[in-house]
Amino acid sequence: MVSTHDPPRFNLWSEPWITVERPSGALEMVSIEQLLLNTAVYRTLFDPSPLVVVSIHRLLTAILQDIFQPEVEYDLLDLWEVDAFPPNKIKQFGDEYAHRFDLFSEETPFLQSADIPLYPEKRGKGKAISELIQEQAADTSVTHYNHIYDFEHILCASCCSKGLLTIPTFSQPGGRGYSTSINGIPPIYVVPGGNTYYHSLVSSLLTPYFRPGAEVDDKPWWKHAPTVKKEEVLRLGYLHSLTFPARRVRLYPIVMNKTCSRCGYKTAWGAEEMFFAPGEYLPKDAPFWRDPFVAYFSKNKEQPIPIKPRKGRAVWRDYVALFLPSTNVGSFLRPSFIGQLNDEEIRERLPYGKTTPIPFQTFSLRIDKKKIFEWESNGFSVPPTILTNADFAIKIQDAITFAEECEYKALKRIYAQHFGGVSKQHPNATPIKGSTAVKNQMLQAYWQQLGDEFRRWIMRFTPDADTAAIFEDWLQVVIRTGIDVFYNAAKQLNTGTSTALICEEAVNHCRASLYNLRNKNYPKQEGTG
Repeated sequence: MVSTHDPPRFNLWSEPWITVERPSGALEMVSIEQLLLNTAVYRTLFDPSPLVVVSIHRLLTAILQDIFQPEVEYDLLDLWEVDAFPPNKIKQFGDEYAHRFDLFSEETPFLQSADIPLYPEKRGKGKAISELIQEQAADTSVTHYNHIYDFEHILCASCCSKGLLTIPTFSQPGGRGYSTSINGIPPIYVVPGGNTYYHSLVSSLLTPYFRPGAEVDDKPWWKHAPTVKKEEVLRLGYLHSLTFPARRVRLYPIVMNKTCSRCGYKTAWGAEEMFFAPGEYLPKDAPFWRDPFVAYFSKNKEQPIPIKPRKGRAVWRDYVALFLPSTNVGSFLRPSFIGQLNDEEIRERLPYGKTTPIPFQTFSLRIDKKKIFEWESNGFSVPPTILTNADFAIKIQDAITFAEECEYKALKRIYAQHFGGVSKQHPNATPIKGSTAVKNQMLQAYWQQLGDEFRRWIMRFTPDADTAAIFEDWLQVVIRTGIDVFYNAAKQLNTGTSTALICEEAVNHCRASLYNLRNKNYPKQEGTG
């Protein structure tokens, strides 16, 4: 039984707080040390929030990067030769830095500022602990569901830790000097997968050529001063970026007498409120910072900007930017860690066959001015051939562009033309006023069906693939899908005999427009089928 007179303790290095999944699907909770010593036993991380999963992965990547400090590819090849990290290296790190992972330490609290007292002068005057949870409506953020008053929230030590870890990765801009974190408005993050979590972590370790800030005296959190100030950071190291303290925080611990409002469990200590203020930030004129796990787009030789989630746009539509090599068509920079995986010697050591797809996972949070709209995670299996073949990348980009052109120039335009009121061709017919809901339903079905087809289609890009035939198959898939979803939308709007002619004409117009787009953009050569 914990007493209020006992000093609060929760050390992330030794206490279980990370949920992992075994190959069987069984879940268990482990500490950082236990996880790093047994990564080959686990398949992946698990949490209801994708934001937490990628944030924990970036912390573990920073720890391992600091432990092994790979300078050349041979340092990584040694790790690919085995299926576990050397226990002595993990324990040596713990002996030196475990005290920096104590959540409620008075002198060195994890990702918090020790110059703020551990206990407030008066309870109820701090910031509600719900502010730590990005996907939980709090303060002035938009409410989605499951709303309770801010100060009715209580978080266990485990969930407090997870909330703190999302600060370097997903901090949002706000009033009163609250800036974004290292990557600005949260981008789409890409993380390598693997047969085991060991593979995922080793794939995340980088030599200097593939990581930013390699020449700077690096300050990950365990080497950072145990205080956080609101100040510009002019020189940034890679590990510092992975644990970037964009907020000045101090949790106010209490003995938990009720369950956590996020996970439903109890730890000995938790928190209902905290000190929360702006922390470190990059100057507005800071040089381009290329996060190794983020893709970028550059226009007209301007500074590249991260690829972000967009409303109504499925992540697979950014497939070229996220995974494929740069081409002369468009200016995309895929995550730099993928380039390292393509190193010939490393590729030979990867635990996949030369034609076996390589697994990746994406994580994103779509926001706008303190409004959180959606957060998601997507898995992708990428054929290894297309990771290096720029010609394939051009074809795949053309395929996605054609689908987008069909949406704008056929589906949307013809829907508006035929279902916008009185028909010019049939003025005596009952007018059809197509609703926005039906149109959006049509477009959502279009992209959802194409997404399923795309995942199957992309697997056909093998070393001896007939790209012309594969591309033609995709064009036909897009056209068929467009016709099907438009027909279903017209069917919903057809209310009887007087509207049937308009609907039939609209479907025929859509069909003709889709084939015209295909013939205009990619005319068939004589002698082809």
